[in-house]
Amino acid sequence: MLLTAEFFWRLFEATGSVRAYMLYRRLAIH
Repeated sequence: MLLTAEFFWRLFEATGSVRAYMLYRRLAIH
């Protein structure tokens, strides 16, 4: 799951998408 969380973090960095950040936080917590 960590790999997926990192993917969303990179997506957030690249796009500035708040949705990607929220998904990242959700995955990072679990």
